[in-house]
Amino acid sequence: MRLLPPMNTAQSAVPILTTLTDAQLAMQENLPLKPQPADSHHAYMATNGSGFRKSEPSQSMRYPTLTGTPLTKAQTEALGEELQAIYQTVMDSLGSDDARYIQRVYATVVYSELVARGLLIAAGQWSSKRYQLGTWLAGTALLSFSKILNNMELGHNVMHGQYDWMQHPHLNSQKFDWDIVCPAPLWQHSHNYLHHTFTNILDRDHDVGYHLIRVTDEQPWTPSDRYNMLSTAVLAFGFEWAVAFHDIQISVEEYADSPELHKTMQQKSRALFAKIARQVGKDYVVLPATVGLTLGRGSAISTLSGNMTANVARNLWTWAVIFCGHFTEQAHIYTQLDPNESKGDWYVRQILGSSNIQGRKWFHILTGNLSHQIEHHIFPDMPARRYASIAPQVQAICQKYNLAYNTGRFGTQFRQVLGRIRHFSKPSPEEWHAHTQSMANTDNTASNNVDPDTQHSGGLGRFLPPVVRQAISYAW
Repeated sequence: MRLLPPMNTAQSAVPILTTLTDAQLAMQENLPLKPQPADSHHAYMATNGSGFRKSEPSQSMRYPTLTGTPLTKAQTEALGEELQAIYQTVMDSLGSDDARYIQRVYATVVYSELVARGLLIAAGQWSSKRYQLGTWLAGTALLSFSKILNNMELGHNVMHGQYDWMQHPHLNSQKFDWDIVCPAPLWQHSHNYLHHTFTNILDRDHDVGYHLIRVTDEQPWTPSDRYNMLSTAVLAFGFEWAVAFHDIQISVEEYADSPELHKTMQQKSRALFAKIARQVGKDYVVLPATVGLTLGRGSAISTLSGNMTANVARNLWTWAVIFCGHFTEQAHIYTQLDPNESKGDWYVRQILGSSNIQGRKWFHILTGNLSHQIEHHIFPDMPARRYASIAPQVQAICQKYNLAYNTGRFGTQFRQVLGRIRHFSKPSPEEWHAHTQSMANTDNTASNNVDPDTQHSGGLGRFLPPVVRQAISYAW
């Protein structure tokens, strides 16, 4: 197993390409790859000097998969130098305008939440049902806006280290924590480090399907994939919970061979449940109870229902933006990590694995400027408000090197995401035949391979997802 450094405190994690050990390289080279059928959606058309198959980018090809960069080393190095020049120019120009911007965003989050909670309290005081509903809708909408802004433009970007240069006492990646159930250090490990370093590499980037949804034919089809759309709906409504437990599921595998496994997982699990207790306690216990004791049952109910609705709205919006940035028709999946990957190769992988969303200024702000997902993936620690200004330059470089620059309206990208999820919920004839053969071969031995977790789980625990049971077992 590949061991990852523990991340128990918040860190600004700009992807760094580290040298792999001989054992890790051997493990990577021995990863089995599924044989490709003749009609597969794979972008394999030529072979470069390094032995990786490559293709010219094609806007008509759906769900492309690569084994390596489609450019030569000379091209990727030249591309990398051009992108690095853009990055350095922007970073050298950061100043008071950028600092004032993120401070205004922070103030907007705080004051919009205060006003929203006041409106929710007032909604429970009206005797008129019409006024009650109108005030509740206004309060809930404003609270949803505050939570979305907190999650996307503030939390996500600050915890990426985009404003560490300010040396602000709390708007920095070491101390800031956002208003969701996932602790900052766990997210920074699974997202800043793993996702941004190994973007779209199957079995290395665990965000490819979130261990729940099949999004590429490199992931073997199983009968549960028939419910891809239902699984996606569950994931969307509870997205903050999926993000919270994501790093637990990853770390159990990553640290499996480490003598520090139990200690590391105990720290992570306890941090997770402590954050869950704070968030659930704030939104669903303390605030409604306090309001109810002082102003009555009506305000308690309006506060509780408003909090629940705003959290779900934030989850749905965040999920939609994230998926539109990663799982459109043209988002490339890589089957393996190039052991000789350079910074230029890494840039190419980020570009091909990401998708942008077109929109107006406020749309971009509400997405945390992740509507510029391509620019974010190549420059994750650049203040996101700068992405729009460099997007034309990045697109021109992509055109120069014949790389697909995937962008489109939100509706278009969203339909492509749903189409991809629906497509991979169905097996190809070859996959169905392989599955039936596998079932026939394992029927006689299934009784001898009972999962110990399943065998010994009982009571209410059997209704919990395995990752939740794992977190509980490590926490105590």
